[in-house]
Amino acid sequence: MHIKSYETVMMDYPEYRLLKYLLVYIPPVLIILGTFGNVVSFIVLRRRAMSKVSSYLYLASLAIADSLVLYIGLLRLWLDELTGVNFQDNSEWLCKVTMFLGYLASDLSVWLIIAVTVERYIVVCFPLRAFTMCNTNRAKLVIIFIVFLICCMNMHFFWTVGLVERATDSDNITICEAAPAYNHLVDDVWPWVDACVYSFLPFVIILVCNVLIITEVVEARAHRLNLQNMPDYHYHQQKQLQHRTSTTGTAISGCRRSCASGEGTKLTVMLLTVSFTFLLTTLPMNISLIVTAFWEQQNHGIRQIAQLKLAKTIAELLMYVNHSINFFLYCATGQKFRQQIAHLMCCRKETSTSWNSMHTEHTPLNSIHGNKNGNPHLLLATMPEDSFSNENDNIPLRTKV
Repeated sequence: MHIKSYETVMMDYPEYRLLKYLLVYIPPVLIILGTFGNVVSFIVLRRRAMSKVSSYLYLASLAIADSLVLYIGLLRLWLDELTGVNFQDNSEWLCKVTMFLGYLASDLSVWLIIAVTVERYIVVCFPLRAFTMCNTNRAKLVIIFIVFLICCMNMHFFWTVGLVERATDSDNITICEAAPAYNHLVDDVWPWVDACVYSFLPFVIILVCNVLIITEVVEARAHRLNLQNMPDYHYHQQKQLQHRTSTTGTAISGCRRSCASGEGTKLTVMLLTVSFTFLLTTLPMNISLIVTAFWEQQNHGIRQIAQLKLAKTIAELLMYVNHSINFFLYCATGQKFRQQIAHLMCCRKETSTSWNSMHTEHTPLNSIHGNKNGNPHLLLATMPEDSFSNENDNIPLRTKV
């Protein structure tokens, strides 16, 4: 553990000592777990059986972004805590590149979660549109578009930050920070822009989409149970369905296969778990940003400063936890993901049957309400009891850098 000269006074307080211990012992655990999990996740998600589902393409890209966050942000933070040396303070180009890549990776990670959450909302609430809107080609375009926008937003670091010389009690040092001409932009304006892009706006979007998804699933399930107790109405709706166009019939057939196997619902549960975990692990950081903004307007003693720094450190480490544990969430909630890991460990070959079964995961009919795409509850009403056992049953002002 390296103690800088300005930290000597702070070390008299237990809150600050706890902060230092957390920064020494927690980061290596997160880096090891995150590296293992993200590498395995990427390998599994890019297997043929899963690579044809657009949601898994987003998650594979998320594994790359999370790994970059851990190595550019958390690893640098840990090495600085151990040695007192921050490698981005040693070179002008390292300063600019690490700032740019650090913000790029963390923003990309968050917006990939948003993309997959919005896609799942479309699949659940607008199932017939999902056949054209949710595919791997469109997912690739969305990922490219997100990367482009985030690059444009963070490009300013190449001229707004650099090595600046600072005087200390014993020597002059150079640190990577805002260039003098851009102090107001980087120190006062940018933190709030970044907070909105990384924390506040994603939090709202993901929370709203998840609430809508859960509401749709619960209502659809309740309505389906009611219709199962109304055989006459059920039969009448089945007759109506026979007069629909062949295109719609084909789409519904695909929906039936997905519902029969339950894979669409399982994938929805897995993605909801990932997005809710993001909300829980970033909520403390959101609170920290707001508290810090008002806290800095007042004068406080050293103990209060140590307590605030401890709270911010815990919130920051929780943020890095979000980039380290997705693999374990996939294992806990994704049955197909666990199956693919077993196949990978046993060196089993992938078959066309497994690909076909995975390809039907996109539209869970048991979560279709029906009132957005035609006759209310029409699709739900036409599900016969024996469709659940067909042959397809075996067919988932923060500190970032």
